[in-house]
Amino acid sequence: MAIFGRNSARQRLKRATQSALSVPAFDTPADCTPWVIGGLWPPELATVTPATATVAEHLKRDLQRIADTANERMGALRHADLPDFARRAEEARIIDSARAFAVQRVESTIRQLRSAAIEFDTDPAIPVIVAEPEPESPPQAEPHVEPDDRRLARLLEFVARQEPGLRWAIGDRADGTTLLVTDLAHGWIPPGVALPAGVMLLAPARRAGRIGELLGDVIRSAVYHPGDPFTMGRDETTPPSQKPRELPRLDDLGWTLVEATHWREGLPRIAHTLAKAGAARTGVVDAEVDVLRVHSDTARYQLMAQYPDVDQDLLSNCLLLAATEAIAVADESSANYHVAWFEALNAPPPSRWGTTA
Repeated sequence: MAIFGRNSARQRLKRATQSALSVPAFDTPADCTPWVIGGLWPPELATVTPATATVAEHLKRDLQRIADTANERMGALRHADLPDFARRAEEARIIDSARAFAVQRVESTIRQLRSAAIEFDTDPAIPVIVAEPEPESPPQAEPHVEPDDRRLARLLEFVARQEPGLRWAIGDRADGTTLLVTDLAHGWIPPGVALPAGVMLLAPARRAGRIGELLGDVIRSAVYHPGDPFTMGRDETTPPSQKPRELPRLDDLGWTLVEATHWREGLPRIAHTLAKAGAARTGVVDAEVDVLRVHSDTARYQLMAQYPDVDQDLLSNCLLLAATEAIAVADESSANYHVAWFEALNAPPPSRWGTTA
């Protein structure tokens, strides 16, 4: 019985040792939220009032988005084929980067709350405004309707004068929309080109073809080639608009831009610095924006010099520099446009597994 008891004890000890050795000594936590946003909630929002409810809701949503994105990246890292020391270093970098981003977001909110408290007017006296009847306006003559062909030529010349070295095309679709395209880089419109109101642009995607093929099915069109004469004269009436560059907003615009500019080959270090500051809305010095703009203009000139050929790495850097410059000056619509193009052109090609012959 004593021998049997000793053997059973040895077997249990052996099984316990094998079980312990089968568990990794270090494993990524399933949820890194406490490490990213724990303890960051500002005391100014400890008690939420009707005046601060909107700010608190925006901050809570942004912090949770930062934590969720970090969790997604940590989850993807667990399946990566990396040695333990490299995986741990990357995990620490992801958490540190997300934490710093969250701290900047909270600091921006605190400054916003303090600024609002200083500017708040406590004077209870409210002037009484008496509405006076407006005089009847005289009947206006019917507006002049511009012919469609002349309108297309005017809009086309508006952009072609800004970049006469590119091919441009514009056309009216059957649904009544007007599409403007160039064949520079899959249909991307570079920064610095003011766009006329009332046109649409191609959605971010890889595409190829002649300028007319990019335009697609239209009921009428106009095309400009480098060297074509301008016949409309300088246009002072066409209003520029930011609306053509508007795209569905990316959920993690700031985070995506910060990660994309981190130690990217060919980008100046200031790009990552200003991407973080612009994404966190902490404010950027004008002199730093001027330095970044020099890098952005230089990259764009290099891209234009290759036209009609395109170097994909240079194009990606142009997109990131344009997005960083836009977010640094609080132009989130343009930043979203350039980042959406960066993601579309750098996305992996669709898998061909499972396709049938």
